[in-house]
Amino acid sequence: MKITCDKCGCDMKISSSYGYQCPECKNEIEMTLIQDANNAYWAEHKKNIEWAKVRDTEVIVVE
Repeated sequence: MKITCDKCGCDMKISSSYGYQCPECKNEIEMTLIQDANNAYWAEHKKNIEWAKVRDTEVIVVE
């Protein structure tokens, strides 16, 4: 899954087993929020998220 920072557009990197962090602006999000969004998306579409943007603590699915 590709995770992009909505603030600066950079690809976020896994910073630990707990979350993702943007290398440019240091925007962070917990891994559980990504997993929760993916579970909800799976329930509706029967497939995983391919690309998501992160705005603060909001996960936005890009289709």
